[in-house]
Amino acid sequence: MASAQTQEDPPLVEVELSQDNLAPYVERRDNSGVYFGIAYEGVDLKNYISVLDGVNQSYASIFGSNPVPLIRLNVDYKYNTALGSIAAGIDLGTGQLSGTVNGVTHDLSLLKYGVGLKWTLDNLWTEPYVAPYVGINFWQMGIKEKTPTDNFDMTTDFGYNYTLGFLFQLDWLDYDSSKTSTWDWGIENTFVDVYATQYAKTMSDADPNTETDFLYGAGLRLEF
Repeated sequence: MASAQTQEDPPLVEVELSQDNLAPYVERRDNSGVYFGIAYEGVDLKNYISVLDGVNQSYASIFGSNPVPLIRLNVDYKYNTALGSIAAGIDLGTGQLSGTVNGVTHDLSLLKYGVGLKWTLDNLWTEPYVAPYVGINFWQMGIKEKTPTDNFDMTTDFGYNYTLGFLFQLDWLDYDSSKTSTWDWGIENTFVDVYATQYAKTMSDADPNTETDFLYGAGLRLEF
């Protein structure tokens, strides 16, 4: 009698996926991530005094109610916790404005660079449809002002501004495209960023006064 021939089963191969892209955000997110943002805010330096051409002119007398249109770029490393996420990173902003007083044109430009901290409640729901946050930035500001006959150029001491804002998720508007972006590019979320911020004086009394009222800004933030 011929003996039955046994055949060994092929070995099992275990495949681990680093992330389930179809899972809700609170389930699929890693312990950490990265924010990339671009935003606009209008900076009204209400207490700034120009000393060019030997005349002390106020910000309002030169530029009226027009703010400096500051365009900001920021990159943050974020750490996800059970109480939301904590992010730290770098921030760069630049903008310029022109105004005329007594027939003389003044050009004012700002360059702000520094670091920031943010705490975002992005796990209130399974998806961060709305995520409130608070933040603080520490910076130095390059201030340049010039007229046809005079100019002023300096870098301030350290200052800060604090921010209250909301992130509004856009992914639900086009669910399929958002999942494709997650798979192809690693984009976890796309947000509209709406915020209010207020600048304080710098640490040096010799600096121009950078104190402001609450300013409003908006932009786009991507989470990877």
